[in-house]
Amino acid sequence: MSLLAVKRRRDLRRQRWQFLAVFVTILLGVFAYATSYDAYRNLSSSYNGTYDRLAFADMTVTGARDGFAEAAASLDGVSAAIDRRQVDAPFRIGDRTFVGRLVGMPPDRQPAVDRVDVVDGNYLDPSRPDGVLLETHAATEFELAVGDDLEVFDGSAWRSVEIVGVVVSPEYIWPARSRQDIFPAPGTFAVAFVDERLLDPLPPVAVHRQTLITYTEGADTEAMDDRVRSLAADYGAESAIPRAQHPSNETLQLDVEGFKQLSVLFPLLFMIAAGMAAFVLLTRLVYEQRGQVGTLRANGMSRRMLSRHYLSYGVLVGAIGAAVGTVAGVTGGWATTGLYTASLGIPDTVREFHPITPLVGMAFGIVTGVVGAFVPARLVLHLEPAVAIRGDVPAADGHRSIVERVFPPARRWPIRWRMVLRGVRRSLRRSVSTVLGVILGLVLILPSWGMIDTIQLLLDRQFTEVDLSDAAVVFDHGVSEVDVADVASIDGVAAAEPVVTLDASLRGSGGDYGTQLRAFVADTVMHGFDGTEGGLPARGLVVGRGVEEQIDVAVGDTVRVSFPSLGTGFDTEIVALVDEPMGTFAYMGRDALVAALASSDPAVDETTLADPTITSVVARFEPDVDRERVLDSLRSLDGVVTVVDSKALFALIQRFMGLFWALVGAMLFFGGAMAFALIFSTISVNVVERASEYATMRANGLSRREVARLITGENLLLTALGIVPGLIVGYWVAVWFMAQYSSDLFSFDLRMRPTTPVFAAVAMFAVAALSLWPGIRSVGKIDIAEVVRERSL
Repeated sequence: MSLLAVKRRRDLRRQRWQFLAVFVTILLGVFAYATSYDAYRNLSSSYNGTYDRLAFADMTVTGARDGFAEAAASLDGVSAAIDRRQVDAPFRIGDRTFVGRLVGMPPDRQPAVDRVDVVDGNYLDPSRPDGVLLETHAATEFELAVGDDLEVFDGSAWRSVEIVGVVVSPEYIWPARSRQDIFPAPGTFAVAFVDERLLDPLPPVAVHRQTLITYTEGADTEAMDDRVRSLAADYGAESAIPRAQHPSNETLQLDVEGFKQLSVLFPLLFMIAAGMAAFVLLTRLVYEQRGQVGTLRANGMSRRMLSRHYLSYGVLVGAIGAAVGTVAGVTGGWATTGLYTASLGIPDTVREFHPITPLVGMAFGIVTGVVGAFVPARLVLHLEPAVAIRGDVPAADGHRSIVERVFPPARRWPIRWRMVLRGVRRSLRRSVSTVLGVILGLVLILPSWGMIDTIQLLLDRQFTEVDLSDAAVVFDHGVSEVDVADVASIDGVAAAEPVVTLDASLRGSGGDYGTQLRAFVADTVMHGFDGTEGGLPARGLVVGRGVEEQIDVAVGDTVRVSFPSLGTGFDTEIVALVDEPMGTFAYMGRDALVAALASSDPAVDETTLADPTITSVVARFEPDVDRERVLDSLRSLDGVVTVVDSKALFALIQRFMGLFWALVGAMLFFGGAMAFALIFSTISVNVVERASEYATMRANGLSRREVARLITGENLLLTALGIVPGLIVGYWVAVWFMAQYSSDLFSFDLRMRPTTPVFAAVAMFAVAALSLWPGIRSVGKIDIAEVVRERSL
């Protein structure tokens, strides 16, 4: 073993904790990259594998006139175009009644577009018109299997149907009712694929006619979307939704994009932190070993050989950290992929080895180590042997601290206080490295902490300031004022109102946007509107702020509002924008909607809106009431099909977000570990670097406790200097990070509790104090006589 190899091994052992901190930092950075990047690639492949196998529609057009499917099929780039019907109708399963969805299918064959994967039982049989295929999420939720029965309401009576198969559909991998209702409350939604003939008795106003279109392989998706939309407009279509905006797919892509962002942001921060930690550690090592460097140079060893020697520290730590991080990250990516696909019921789990992952991971680690070691290694090239052996520190005059200059009375403070203040300026390199370590530590933990705050605060706002209702009551007949009064009369109900809910398409200068229009009474107490004064306006439309970017509109603009189920529409003005955490809805006063429909072409009578598929009754409960008792009383009313507990939605969201919380928790844990490793390495190195100074203080009569106070005071002061800029930079990184998750489905503007920056600052002080402990212990063990002897030579 060469002399330098022996020296390197001894240095690594002597500074093992500092090198371990750099190693852990690089390992965590590469692990975060490999896990998130592999999960991103594998989940994308898993989703796309299912979509391709089941011919998931590239475009779904609703409400087009006869002949559209044939016209669309004739376009270059279209591989298939088929028509189907779909309806939301009451379901009854056991003692639970709710509004589910029936999707028409050819009974003798799988459709060319949006096929289903039969995971149990058989496909539809023309000889069994009452046989249905139940979507797998519903089968699990309601504990149903092949051979079980359920009931559907056909508009006049309940009809019993038999489950002949349980299926997976590419449209419902995430069981979303619509783009504006991606979290149906527990036990309130199910999808059944049925023989087309089963839909014939249902009221035409409730049935949606759709055209499903797929493109040829390799087609320009964006160009095809534009061509199909243009054709759909010519045929009077009410909406045209591309695959990217399909509610299930778009919701799933939020997770995919989240992993994609994580594969860049967090590894980048970790690598910057690791590079800085390596720089501080190796710079200190070079300065400490100037005598050894001078001796080796005087004995004929070249500058380049010594420079490569110190560079090898960074390469070695970086390579080992990257190797371990890559192996752990690839394993973590595979595990994450399996966890997600299993929890969401995705039939195709694709876990591939991506050569780019270890290549980039190793490059991350090695480049970080090299960058961190480059400047210290270059210092060796400029050290003259005689100067290096002498090891003199250039003399410099002492200076008053900035505090003493700005605040003259500070000049009379106790000497130990002034030593702490002046120590900050004595070595700007040490001070800046510590401050930067604190800043980076806060940048690492604030985004994930801010994400936790944001989700919790926005969900709380959604269910305490926006959606103020407690339950929605659906009847089996047209809703009248009598029904509203019956609901209001239930003991425990504070108020009841009718609400109209219609699928709608908004058309502006920037295109179409599919949403739901909800019409409340003008002075509603069931919904909060932060962008209006005193409830809903007497005329015009109130829309979610997300519409601005979607179709390029603003307050005062006129939009076309179309209703596929009613076959009509009207023009109206946007009079206000509201900022809501979940979804982008359109709102009108009920009287304003009735008037607008009466004057539309073709006109729609108010009695049509009374249909139970359009109008329900929403209720608000008294405070501290027994919710289950009130819900049971509502279910017992004559003609009630189902009662939806609005607050149960919050519990569902929390359950579905379990994996999300696990991901954010992991981010916070790794960020905290990274912050600790970084601050530990910078502060502990700084303490050890000044060991001879502290030994001299001890030789001049200062006790161990007094020296410990000086060390603690100076480093906590440096930590304090990094807190404010760290909080500012960390906050803006958190704003950017949350913006990556925002869309028209979710408004994830950063909301941070006032206590979060305080707790983060306290955490930094705690980490700094903990990082001082090894250095203070080492100073206490210094042989004072030996140090004084060395200083006298």
